Amino acid sequence: MNIPHPVAAIIPAALYFLAGLFFFSTTAAAQNASSSTVPVNVGVVLDMESWIGKMGLSCIDMSLSEFYSLNPHYHTRIVLHPKDSGRDVVGAAAAALDLIKNNKVHAILGPTTSMQANFVIELGQKAHVPILTFTASSPALASLRSPYFFRLTQNDSAQVVAISDLVKSYSWRQVVPIYEDDEFGDGMLPYLIDALQSVNARVPYRSVIDPAATDDQIKEELYKLMTMQPRVFVVHMLPSLAARLFMKANEIGMMSEGYAWILTDGTTNVLDSLDSSVLKSMEGALGVKTYVPKSLELDSFKIRWKRKFLIENPIINEPQLDVFGLWAHDAARALAMAVEKTGEREFKYKNNPINESNNKQTDLQTLGVSENGEKIRDVLLKTRFKGLTGNYRIVKGELQSDNLEIVNVNEDGGKRVGFWNPEKGLTKNLSQSGTKPVIWPGDTTAVPKGWEWPVAGKRLKIGFPVKEGYNEFVRVKENGTGAEGYCTDVFDAVIAKLPYAVPYDYVPFAFPNGSSAGSYDDLIIQVYKGIYDGAVGDITIVANRSNYVDFTLPFTESGVSMVVPTQGNSKNRAWIFLKPLTLNLWITSFCFFVFMGFVVWILEHRINEEFRGPPSHQIGTSLWFSFCTMVFAQRESLAFPIGSPLVGDVSRAVLNVTESEKMNQIQNTWFGDQCNSLSSGSKVTSSRLSLGSFWGLFLIAGSAAIIALLVYGFIFFHKEQHTLHRTADQGSNNTVRDKIRAFLKTYDERDLTSHTFKKSNLGHGDKTNRVIDGGSISASPGSNYPPNPSNYSVQDTSFDFYSESGNASPMNHQALEMVVSTTMDASLGNGEEITEIHVN
Repeated sequence: MNIPHPVAAIIPAALYFLAGLFFFSTTAAAQNASSSTVPVNVGVVLDMESWIGKMGLSCIDMSLSEFYSLNPHYHTRIVLHPKDSGRDVVGAAAAALDLIKNNKVHAILGPTTSMQANFVIELGQKAHVPILTFTASSPALASLRSPYFFRLTQNDSAQVVAISDLVKSYSWRQVVPIYEDDEFGDGMLPYLIDALQSVNARVPYRSVIDPAATDDQIKEELYKLMTMQPRVFVVHMLPSLAARLFMKANEIGMMSEGYAWILTDGTTNVLDSLDSSVLKSMEGALGVKTYVPKSLELDSFKIRWKRKFLIENPIINEPQLDVFGLWAHDAARALAMAVEKTGEREFKYKNNPINESNNKQTDLQTLGVSENGEKIRDVLLKTRFKGLTGNYRIVKGELQSDNLEIVNVNEDGGKRVGFWNPEKGLTKNLSQSGTKPVIWPGDTTAVPKGWEWPVAGKRLKIGFPVKEGYNEFVRVKENGTGAEGYCTDVFDAVIAKLPYAVPYDYVPFAFPNGSSAGSYDDLIIQVYKGIYDGAVGDITIVANRSNYVDFTLPFTESGVSMVVPTQGNSKNRAWIFLKPLTLNLWITSFCFFVFMGFVVWILEHRINEEFRGPPSHQIGTSLWFSFCTMVFAQRESLAFPIGSPLVGDVSRAVLNVTESEKMNQIQNTWFGDQCNSLSSGSKVTSSRLSLGSFWGLFLIAGSAAIIALLVYGFIFFHKEQHTLHRTADQGSNNTVRDKIRAFLKTYDERDLTSHTFKKSNLGHGDKTNRVIDGGSISASPGSNYPPNPSNYSVQDTSFDFYSESGNASPMNHQALEMVVSTTMDASLGNGEEITEIHVN
């Protein structure tokens, strides 16, 4: 990354001396300022030997110098106290502790990494010193809930939705995250997995790499990934580890056609600073990058910064300013504005209230507390200005950064290929500027499908059912190994159509003795559990099975069909469909069709609203229900675990096979004898199907229906006997006709005890209305005992009731008593109290 300058060896020592003087110009100017300015000590904790440390400190110094040049009337001047964390967590904590204890700083810019920030944030909260980091991006830091912590960089969780939208746009179904094993890597992972699952993308494996891993260990993990199906990888690492990862991935052939790599902004934001050999190994990857709008101010600052940085670091050739440097610049400016807006004219510490005479106190116990830190914090939370990175605003301690850009890595860094923002999602043209096509690994524009069958991968275990009868569909081979049949031939043909090789073996779903190990549902569960990688056979697609596995498109439909010979000169072709069945079988079938509809109506009329209403509606519903029970098609399909990437490709291959001549050949192989016998030259004799062929079926169906009617009739008479007797006794002559009329009237009423008409109480103390053919009875659940019937009185002696047909019918007092008593019998049995009666 750092290339020695060719003339670095001949630069005189005086140049280094002048560079050092220039570097501390801001500090010297602040210390020698007029007596009207107030110095404010601010610490800087960075990895000074890293690229971000060098660039960040340079940008902070320039930001303050130019800010105070533009605002000479300000009364405050920030005095910087830089400390090197030494790329170490303990070093960062020690540096922050020294700044607070000895330099009495009122704010700290830094530290560099999320791991370093953990303890530094705790120190800042204890001393009331705001901690402003422009590089620590782990979402886990938010869990500390420190009011003195300001993340003035983009939160890693902000980019996960953009990554998931990328995955969705290319229809990738499986993604493997590769991340470093520390707080930076772990912090974003839960957010990333949730975002991927929201677009139906699975995470079958997580690749974790230690930041201190050797090249051989990295290569070993990459070889493991090569043996897996997924070919889409999301890399979330710091640039140093990501560079080593891609160098090894390119070395072993994982940057070739078919692979897709997505970089998070931790690496993408510094692409311009990476070595050319590293960029060469990353070519074809996509990256999510913070979007920084162009401006004249930004271009001017880049020129000034580059000139200053080369003076301070003459051995670095062609340095490139990235977004971390811009965040450092804007963070320093935000802090300078906040310090001035506090209105304070004196910045000091107060001693810890703990008794300082105790010699056994630790450094943490003797920390002082900034008297101005709280005001600086409050002003920072309200800071708004136009910075180099765009509109700069802090909300709840977080820098708000809305727009991201999608870049395609090449040897020059990265070219923009799209944009993303929370409102519009993934777009290709945010600023009306044209975008370029994506060049994928392998220097191709063909979009990777997201998975491949690995050369060294395992062989698929395809389960198939073992059963007696109809073994033409699938059966164990005569040699006892493998499978053969119509379904397996179709499967073989489908796999042969795939554009890649898929090794597989057929495994019978059977016990060691060869007997069936369970039902078809049991076989489905075995696929769901991962015992089998798929299943093939005459497997029907039903709703409950789709909760456990994914089905391919069906390759056949089952049902009963018949082929009959017919003369070519038949005159009555319009009625040819009647020929297979005799007249008596057609008549019997029609009668059973009507009879079954009648039985269903009898059983459902009192409890199902669909079987009530006008007579025409009831008749139509009953016949339609009977017809639907006679028409049901089953389909044979293949199938696979939910989320399997094979489903889409296999389904397309199924279409290719079923539409080709290959399907006819397979059918002729397994069912040719039955079909060819009808088309052979020999004389064919056939007989039409008669009632005698199905009398057993009619007997079973009719017996079941009659038994259901008898059971229902017994239950009905037993349940409504008191109502039938009361209604019949109210008749003048009590004739058979009156009893039949009473029976039909009672049967025509709703069965209010059925779950269909039961309604839950509306709330504590509310009343539940029960509607009975125009009247309503309001019941309260407040009593556990039936009330005295004498509590009820009816004032009117005649009422107008509306029957279900909508016609008004007069009902006398006795009829109303019958309705009320019937309802009371139904309601009081449930422990409810009838409190009032409404009759319309």
